[in-house]
Amino acid sequence: MKKAVISGIMVVLVILGIGISYMQFQGKALQRKSPSKEEQKSIEENDKRMENLMLPGQEGEIDEKSEAFAKELQEKAGLTVDPKNIASVGSPITSGNYSFTVDSWRASKESPGYALPEGMDFNAYGDFPQVDANGNITNEFTNVIANITVENLSDEPITGDGLWGYLTLQAFDMGEFISEVQYLGEETPRENGHNYFKESFAAGEMKSYPVVFFMPDDILNSQEIYLEIDTSGANPQPSDPEYAVKRFIILN
Repeated sequence: MKKAVISGIMVVLVILGIGISYMQFQGKALQRKSPSKEEQKSIEENDKRMENLMLPGQEGEIDEKSEAFAKELQEKAGLTVDPKNIASVGSPITSGNYSFTVDSWRASKESPGYALPEGMDFNAYGDFPQVDANGNITNEFTNVIANITVENLSDEPITGDGLWGYLTLQAFDMGEFISEVQYLGEETPRENGHNYFKESFAAGEMKSYPVVFFMPDDILNSQEIYLEIDTSGANPQPSDPEYAVKRFIILN
């Protein structure tokens, strides 16, 4: 009799345990399904940001140069890009809250003429340009200096934590080489560090800087080069229409 009672109690305890575990699981599931107000706001802001990024980079008719370059990107780089997301030097292109314009550019082995941020030393790295005492490149690299204007299109102040890191200098075949922004041409260089690419704008503010890249000579001398802009922060593939947020500016 005792064994039967004990067995019955054990069965009841097991059932209660299962019920409690299920209720806890359901509670956690409900917590996951119901984000806090702060989380919900962040989700909505990110959705709105991606929605803005998905808007075409240009309005109106697209010129023949953008159309032709879109075909080249497909044929030579395997990228499917809407011609509305391609601009030429002197023409602005939008990405979310920003407008980017390459006003002019030049390539040279001579020093760009701007002081390096403190602590930056190209000669410390084998895969970087090697420079002499005057800042002129002495190995198989060339500086590419793009004079770029960025405008805040929104009616509120914004800060791009990695704004200048959104830009890369590209060619159709880069191999494993990546040409990122090296530094900005400033009269008084900002502090070098993890906030170096951060840029804050007042509502409607425009800022212009010489932006210094470098490129191996064999790529620069044999291919067309262009600026690629990705302000999504997620590096999505432009061949996927859902994430077609990259912008392109033809340099030559």
